[in-house]
Amino acid sequence: MNDYKRADLGILYVLKDDLNTNDRIRLQNVHELSFGFEIFNMFDVQNSITNTWVRDSYSKQSYGIPNYMSSRIFNLRLMLKI
Repeated sequence: MNDYKRADLGILYVLKDDLNTNDRIRLQNVHELSFGFEIFNMFDVQNSITNTWVRDSYSKQSYGIPNYMSSRIFNLRLMLKI
């Protein structure tokens, strides 16, 4: 099997926070408001972590079929604490 290669990126931006008194947004009863963007497997590398072994009944040979991890995934996140 090849080496496992993967790079992820996550960015989070806080709009309102209880610890910060200079909030950009004034919302009552909201303690924290933030949003984020994540990219999993940025370079879309096809990673194999295991093999499923299948045996041919006629020739009695075993073949390894790779199990691949997920491809590139984009994720948006919104967090609200009340």
